[in-house]
Amino acid sequence: MAHGTHTTIETLSHRLLQRWVPKWYEAFSVPGTGGFYERLGHSFKPVLTGQRRLVTQCRQLSVYSHALVQGTQRDFPGLADHFEFIVRTYNIAETGGWIFSCDDDGHPLDTDYDLYTLSFAIFAMAHYFQASGDERARVYARKTLDFIDSRFRMAGLSGFVERLDNTLKKRDQPRRHESHMHLLEACLFAVQIFHDLSYMKMADEIVDLFRNYFYDAENNLLSEYFTDDLKPMAKDGKIITEPGHYCEWIWLLKKHAGTSGNNTRYDDLCKPMLEWASTKGWDPKYGGIYDELELSGAIICDTKRLWPLSEALKANALMLDSGVNKKAVKNRIKKMVTVFRDHYMEERGFWTEWLGCDLSRHTDYMPGTSPYHVYFGIMETRDVLNKRGKTCSLVSRPQIAFYRFRRSLSNIIRDIRLGLKKRQT
Repeated sequence: MAHGTHTTIETLSHRLLQRWVPKWYEAFSVPGTGGFYERLGHSFKPVLTGQRRLVTQCRQLSVYSHALVQGTQRDFPGLADHFEFIVRTYNIAETGGWIFSCDDDGHPLDTDYDLYTLSFAIFAMAHYFQASGDERARVYARKTLDFIDSRFRMAGLSGFVERLDNTLKKRDQPRRHESHMHLLEACLFAVQIFHDLSYMKMADEIVDLFRNYFYDAENNLLSEYFTDDLKPMAKDGKIITEPGHYCEWIWLLKKHAGTSGNNTRYDDLCKPMLEWASTKGWDPKYGGIYDELELSGAIICDTKRLWPLSEALKANALMLDSGVNKKAVKNRIKKMVTVFRDHYMEERGFWTEWLGCDLSRHTDYMPGTSPYHVYFGIMETRDVLNKRGKTCSLVSRPQIAFYRFRRSLSNIIRDIRLGLKKRQT
């Protein structure tokens, strides 16, 4: 591990911080008004979709805020303007909530309150506060948590409503573990940054929901959809499972366990989940992780999005010291990194969001939500591996130093070109 995948992850993290993230920031940023584009096309040109979702804005803000805290990144000019745009455009002061989307001109479009999206509002406010120290971010995050806690509960039932209209009336739609999962993620980061135990209380409640409702430990079943009383719900006659979500829950359960000082607290759940995701979810022929399966492993959707791979990287790294077969896990991480580098990511920072079963490209655009998965997938995996010991590869430091030199030289040339353009205009 120390001479192979660990070194590769370390190198990827430097490439991420020094090239990809700055390039994404420049390309996704809407000039003048603030905010971020919903997606990019070839040559990193914006693709207008008619909407800009809050979840995209929040994920983008989180990535750049976290990158600043790493201390290896240049400033992101105008990051505060993006924060102001998000608050001005999406926040509803009267409720403490945030609308779902605006149009390409920044006018309200979908004015519903969505639990999944609100979770990322907390997530973004926490990361922006850590990067900027702006106390307003702390206030907005707490108001969002209080809004969820007071308005999204279901009378006589456990868990939270998926969506409310702008009159705070419940929308009729299936319930999902996924929205609760991201609320758990947001709360775990928020309590770490704000040291406010209200977030820990919410995190504890969601872990209890997972153990008592969302995950059927006896059958190793994590259904995607649920009835109002949180019974697994079929869609088109099938109980749908997603290997990527098995991995994402492993990551969050391990993070939650770490807050109590007992890192193995949920390993009795995590080990069978990892085994299922690794054996059923991984394609042994082409590589990659299937989007949707039945519990038996029967394939429902054989396409392979980028995000399950990044979640599986984190999950496997976290489970290395949990009594699993370390050699098998290390080999698995190595295979995932190979598929990531060879089929999803390009050196210049362009990625393919969706691949077919044979790893052929299915999309030619980059969603603004995906940098969150790529960034935190690599950075979290790096941090987990570094806690087990620094890479001792003889080539790692020279490679990173050379890449850093190349990027510095490239930035100097870029700044000179921009200066010349400004003089000419």
